[in-house]
Amino acid sequence: MNSHPPPYQSPHTPATYPPPSHTRQNTQQQRSKKRRRFLPTAKGFLSFLYHTSFYLFILIIAALLVGSAWSIGEQAWRNGGQRKWNIFVMVAAYVALGIISVLHVWSRVLSIKRILRTMPKPYIPTKRVDLPKNVAKHIATEYSRTAVIAHISQATTGQQEGWGRPGTKWEDKHFRTYILSTIPIMRQSLAPTSTASPLSLQPLLDASSSMNDNGAIRLFVNSYAKIIERARYGRKEPSQADAEAVEKVVEVVLLTLEVKRRREKDKHRTSIP
Repeated sequence: MNSHPPPYQSPHTPATYPPPSHTRQNTQQQRSKKRRRFLPTAKGFLSFLYHTSFYLFILIIAALLVGSAWSIGEQAWRNGGQRKWNIFVMVAAYVALGIISVLHVWSRVLSIKRILRTMPKPYIPTKRVDLPKNVAKHIATEYSRTAVIAHISQATTGQQEGWGRPGTKWEDKHFRTYILSTIPIMRQSLAPTSTASPLSLQPLLDASSSMNDNGAIRLFVNSYAKIIERARYGRKEPSQADAEAVEKVVEVVLLTLEVKRRREKDKHRTSIP
């Protein structure tokens, strides 16, 4: 038997082995990334100057103004004869400078507010003009990925009951609404002078029965009335076949009535000597 303990093991502790090589490599890479993150770079230095230059120049201008005011005031105080006049001129000049500065700052504030008001409220800065290059690129990538996911998730082959299938002429059409919307067209074609209720189908049946066409229009109107009744009172949603049947019935009735009117006009013309 081997009496020696394994590496990194004492006689009173469980066996421990050195970490795998890939774990050590990952740890070293993380440490190197952290070191690089805190190392000063030219880009970071320029960014620091960009963000601090405004306040830096304000401090420089304030120091120059205070220094010049102190030196001018000291020089004016030393002149005995014109001491009061020099001090008055100096104070008036600095007061005018302060007023002009305040007016300039206020005009800038108003112009910025006016520009912000002209911008649309739902505007979201996502372009490179408004954001850093990396941020704008990340937003564009995520937007493209979201658009692809939304496009893939759209229904292409499925169909909701009572609605037209996407990609067909019945897309975004509700069959029940479409079927019931054909009643005024049929009433205007078959019984335009009827005084019955707009929801009543009896004028259509009476008008189709009074036609001399061997009962062809009557058959179409009967089938049309059955589909209308199912669309009105049926619990089940109408199908695409019902909508297509109603469409065909309306087309046949309109064409038949148009042909009949033309024949009557031709007969009337030929009967006139």
